[in-house]
Amino acid sequence: MTATTRETRLFALRMWQEEMGDAQIEWRGKVQALPEGEAYYFRDWPGLIRHLTAMLVTGHQEPAGQGIQSGGAP
Repeated sequence: MTATTRETRLFALRMWQEEMGDAQIEWRGKVQALPEGEAYYFRDWPGLIRHLTAMLVTGHQEPAGQGIQSGGAP
């Protein structure tokens, strides 16, 4: 029998609501690679997908041209 090695990754996902004024609420989020601690903030689902994809495919590199900094304010 041949042993198969699978690479796995663990992420923490935090979501919260922020009041935008005029009774509008916006969802925000933070995705963090564990145990490395690298984190990205996002305001929409495409932002979450972009960062997860980059972290999985390229080994934690930020998507090109997105201008979102690791550990930046939400």
